[in-house]
Amino acid sequence: MESAETATHATINDNHVKRHRNSINRRHTTTIDNLESAPNVSYVSFVSGFLAGITSAGLFNPIDRALYLSVKNEIPFLSKENFVSPYSGFFQSVGHRAVSGGLYYPLEQFFLAQMSPSPSLLLTSGAGNTTVYNFLAGTAAGTCNAIIVNPLATVKYKTWGRDNPRSFVVEAAEMLRKGGSRPFTNGMLPTVLRDLVFGGCYTVIRFELQYRFQLSNNDYQWAANMAAAAMATIVSGPFNLARNVQYATRSRHKADSVSEVFVNFFCEVKELPTAFDKCKHIQNRLRIGWGTARVAVGMSFGHFVYDRLHSTYYQLQEEYR
Repeated sequence: MESAETATHATINDNHVKRHRNSINRRHTTTIDNLESAPNVSYVSFVSGFLAGITSAGLFNPIDRALYLSVKNEIPFLSKENFVSPYSGFFQSVGHRAVSGGLYYPLEQFFLAQMSPSPSLLLTSGAGNTTVYNFLAGTAAGTCNAIIVNPLATVKYKTWGRDNPRSFVVEAAEMLRKGGSRPFTNGMLPTVLRDLVFGGCYTVIRFELQYRFQLSNNDYQWAANMAAAAMATIVSGPFNLARNVQYATRSRHKADSVSEVFVNFFCEVKELPTAFDKCKHIQNRLRIGWGTARVAVGMSFGHFVYDRLHSTYYQLQEEYR
């Protein structure tokens, strides 16, 4: 009996180790069999993310611009005016999305590897700790990405708010002339908070779904990524509202703080007469629906492109050795 229990315990612990190894090697399951041989983040990772970002920018720019204008002007997403000149500011969006896409996915991969517990620790503490490490990796990736990308995003959203958008350099110079460095920091705090919450939830949930449903085949990982992104978007939605409000602030004006945006939003909801109206207003302002679907599809698509490009490179590298 004792030997049977020992064998069972060893099997469970071994599964814990394999489970965490799979979380690190998810992009290399066809060629990498153990944690020690997993390739580090390299220029290939950033090139793959850069290409995924460019592809996403071209595909989703009309939707992103419509969502932003609907929040800024407080009108329904499907309003016709949101889709006038759908590719206005496209070149600024390409630059921002390429950088954003080129950073987030490899950053997540980097922090997953750096924060990975040793196999010996997993054997003694079990698999529960993997959730903590995944959460920390996701929040770290989201925070770093937000800090680096936010100044670029402020310029992008300014161009979207114009009927005749300027070039990135001209718009940035005008923002600097009118407001100094302040316009480039608009939205920084809510963006960091949003991406911190989103990154942690996204990484944890997508791996949990992968484990629960045994999504060992990469062809089905996109479904877990989509579901995880949708849930993470809803949780981080209030910070995204504050971010959009601050981005819409004119360069020479001081933006409302996160707490001020939340208080104003609460007052708006409180003044509505019925529970239905309150729920409808919350859904509309937080873009639960169209905005959620956009992020879910966009993250899943971007991660799919990144994974394919990244894993294909290493497969070809193995074949030509």
